[in-house]
Amino acid sequence: FSSAFNAFSDFESALELIFSPQAASVILYMAALKCGTNSCKKVKKSVKTKEEALNSLCELKDGERWGKIFFQNINFEKGFGEIVVAESFETKARKTEEPSCHFFRGFLAGFLSELFRKTVTVTEEKCAAKGDEHCEFVFE
Repeated sequence: FSSAFNAFSDFESALELIFSPQAASVILYMAALKCGTNSCKKVKKSVKTKEEALNSLCELKDGERWGKIFFQNINFEKGFGEIVVAESFETKARKTEEPSCHFFRGFLAGFLSELFRKTVTVTEEKCAAKGDEHCEFVFE
């Protein structure tokens, strides 16, 4: 477990203290949205299909130790599906009572919105930080 992820957890806690937990979640989400968009733009330069872009994202984030991302039940024409993230960096140092992967959710929303060329909403259904086996997201 990287010290960078501990620092991220400390940063998130500081945002919650300075503003509020709700405001911190919005700040993290909005910042990550831009990161996800930029990441997709870079990935799209080296792939030909949306499926290749998703596979590239999974490999990239696994290599960066963000977690193991699995896309399933994807409709590439309409731009919806499900995402499972095992070992999410955002859940390793925090325990919560509600889904709390705001940065990851924003990153995925930015990446997928850029990939599908439309606004994509990502909702976290399960979260390892609250005791679920892994994190699960739905996007549409």
